[in-house]
Amino acid sequence: MTMDPGFAPVPAPMPPAWRPEAAPTPIACSLDASALGSRAEEWRSLVAWSVTSVEVDGRAVRLVLRDSEADLTAAAALAQREKECCPFFDVSVTIEADVRTLVLAVPEGAEDMLAAFVDLLA
Repeated sequence: MTMDPGFAPVPAPMPPAWRPEAAPTPIACSLDASALGSRAEEWRSLVAWSVTSVEVDGRAVRLVLRDSEADLTAAAALAQREKECCPFFDVSVTIEADVRTLVLAVPEGAEDMLAAFVDLLA
């Protein structure tokens, strides 16, 4: 058997304990004032048309969505854009048989940022 001269073996991944620590994610939003205003309007519109209830609990906000594919898609797309400018948000969608929920959570120490986010929803 001959080996391709361009072949280079891929090194095995380092075990997690040996990996250098990743830099902590900054708790900050990268949007400028103008973009922040537009984004706030997008969230208000989503809440007005696609959300049946907003539940806030410590370090998370849960947006219970209407039972609609369009609402789920709109919520997921907006949440993805939010994650781009606010990478400290932990964003997830929970789908149960009778309810769909968009969850945005923050790490310890970012409760003020979550409170500001919740305020802009109103």
